[in-house]
Amino acid sequence: MKHYMLALGAASMAVAVAAPALAQDEDAVWHGFYAGLNAGVVWGDAKSDLEFQQGAGSSIPAVDLPLLNAPISGGGGSDAGFTGGVEGGYNYQMGSILIGVETDWGFFDINDDKSNTFQSRLPTTPPGSYTINHKVSSDWIWTLRPRIGYVSGQWLFFGSAGIGVSNVKIRTSYRDTIGAGHSVEISDSDTKTGFAGGLGVGYALTPNWSVKGEWIYSDFGKVRVSSAIPNTNVTVTGEGKVRSNAFRVGVDYRF
Repeated sequence: MKHYMLALGAASMAVAVAAPALAQDEDAVWHGFYAGLNAGVVWGDAKSDLEFQQGAGSSIPAVDLPLLNAPISGGGGSDAGFTGGVEGGYNYQMGSILIGVETDWGFFDINDDKSNTFQSRLPTTPPGSYTINHKVSSDWIWTLRPRIGYVSGQWLFFGSAGIGVSNVKIRTSYRDTIGAGHSVEISDSDTKTGFAGGLGVGYALTPNWSVKGEWIYSDFGKVRVSSAIPNTNVTVTGEGKVRSNAFRVGVDYRF
């Protein structure tokens, strides 16, 4: 977090120092404050993992631990979701060069939801079974991204890099028929700060109105939950890593 804030502080200082010192081009149609709306599609990469650790005297057969610790193949996640919200920022245009900063907040629909049920390897009658579910999700995002661009006529080509903030939720549930009371559900949420940045292109329709298309990549690191499974002497730990690629279009009004 400290590194992200230092980088943003340095970039913001550069914008503030450069603006008064450089002459303003009368044809700088991208110059000034702006605000607008955006909408698009986000592809989530919310990778999730489970780990089961067995203690002494566990009532879950050791022969089944490889099954429990194997990647969850059942169920499915949201391959694509909606993203959209509000945005605003400031541009300073110097001929064909643009520097600025943009912030936005919006919906952010990504999740990885997996579940599976399988039988114990022990030859019992009836056979024992295990059911596990693991979900990682997020539903909003806020970013603050300094950006730099190149202006050609009415066109603007730009790149941005800064911080992203999102509330990441994780939930893990487990139950089996090996013994009585062998079930647990654990969940948590954490507001995570990570990286957000990407590339885009804009077109000035008028001196005040513009449209754009943009790709933004974000990475919020990982979240973890852990709990003992009652009556088993086994601990389950769920982990999720949340990354995303968002493709969106926007409309802005420059003041």
